[in-house]
Amino acid sequence: IFSPKVMDLTLVDLPGLTKVPTADQPKDIPQKIRDLVKKYVEKPSSIILAISAANSDLATSDALALAREVDPQGLRTVGVLTKFDLDDAGNAISALLGDVYPLRLGYTAVVCRSEAASQAGVTFEEALKAERDFFARHPKLQPLQSQCGIPNLAQRLQFLLLNHIRQALPTLRSNMQRLADNCREELTALGDESLEKQMGQGPFLLHLISSYVRNFTDLLEGRVGHQLQEVPPAKVMGGARIHHIFHRIFAQAVLDFDAFTGLSDMDIRVAMRNAAGPKPKLFVPEMAFERMVKRQIQKLEEPALQCVSMVFEELKLLASQSECPEMRRFVGLREKMLEVAHAVIRRSLQPASNMTDHPDFIGGLGAMSCVQEARPESSPKATSASTASTSLSNEAGDVIQLPPVPLVVMPAEAPSEREHMDTKLLKSLLLSYFTIVKRKLIDSVPKTIMHFMVNRVQESLHAECIAALYQTDLFGELLAEPEELRVKRRSCEAKLAEVRKAQELLVHICDAAAGCAG
Repeated sequence: IFSPKVMDLTLVDLPGLTKVPTADQPKDIPQKIRDLVKKYVEKPSSIILAISAANSDLATSDALALAREVDPQGLRTVGVLTKFDLDDAGNAISALLGDVYPLRLGYTAVVCRSEAASQAGVTFEEALKAERDFFARHPKLQPLQSQCGIPNLAQRLQFLLLNHIRQALPTLRSNMQRLADNCREELTALGDESLEKQMGQGPFLLHLISSYVRNFTDLLEGRVGHQLQEVPPAKVMGGARIHHIFHRIFAQAVLDFDAFTGLSDMDIRVAMRNAAGPKPKLFVPEMAFERMVKRQIQKLEEPALQCVSMVFEELKLLASQSECPEMRRFVGLREKMLEVAHAVIRRSLQPASNMTDHPDFIGGLGAMSCVQEARPESSPKATSASTASTSLSNEAGDVIQLPPVPLVVMPAEAPSEREHMDTKLLKSLLLSYFTIVKRKLIDSVPKTIMHFMVNRVQESLHAECIAALYQTDLFGELLAEPEELRVKRRSCEAKLAEVRKAQELLVHICDAAAGCAG
């Protein structure tokens, strides 16, 4: 319903509720009609016109029953009694007064044109005059003239509609504002075409590259930005994750590693025997110590390389998280930017070097003194170094016959006092040296990674991106938007325009309702 003098109004003429399907109607047509009607009348913003025949019992009215189901308090249900001229029993008066089925908004009686009158050419104005004459002649309806006739129904509905609109306006305006905000946020996420047109493709591309590198640096250095209306991130991210790798994962793994993992006392004794060669050893062989410490330090190389690999993966993750909102429009630019960033990170991947010399190393004299202090007071018992008794003489004659050399020669299982002291000495040296190496490694590996990888990526990323991407022949490819993105933006802009029109209309309705109330 529309007019240049009034606000547009939507009137939904719902089908009547049926009980039994007829003719070629499907068997479930009663339920389908009921679901359709309920879909409209259950909305809190609608006014329900529950139409019933005046010459029937209102207690059996399906319209009133469904209205009571969705509007139990009767705040938006208006009863309409039709066929008032066909009521011979006189029960319609009681229904109009609300004695049979009371409604908070009451009832209005109407007399509509019959099908025969419409086919006979009776106009709407003539039908209104006939209705007015009928109610004027009815003796029992004289006190109820304000509840009779289509004009009175229209006037009452106008009053109810204005009150209903006045009550629903705050919610409607709030919903429209929320919808407009959602549209604006969606448009922001889809990108602003006007910025590219104002700046030109070259400066706009430089702006995107600079924004990307700035976001990468901010994430790396802990300047994580978020909108004021958003909740701050509840997890560690950016450069803080690299700090966690250095000082929680890598350092703890190195500190927990035992200096003698995979190294037994027998291995140390064998190394000392091998380092001494054919000569009797007077001191702990330096060669044995060097071999043992290199063997153990070699085991620290793998966690250091794993630390480098973890930081490498974190930098790639940072590169993928540093996109500015404008870059989401350009799939080609995003792929190229990530490709360049990954190439820069990959070129910066260098293993950290280990340092083995340290002034805190206790030295041979210190290790010897520690062993001497830990030596028990009691004199040790002599132990045999031979594995089996062998005969050096030949019983058959005077020729001395040596036994064959075994394929595998091992020291005696029970070490001598000298071997026991030398083993403890070498283990003390190994522990001291290995502890120094671990502390040096925990200190040097993060510094090496920061210098050769993190800082180098941070310093060279901007120049590398410009060198690889800022080329005139690549502008069209890099700044090309997918067609579906453009279609989505146009749809969102049209939706926002409609929402703005709805907001303006709500303002006019609010003014009109206030004028009518005044």
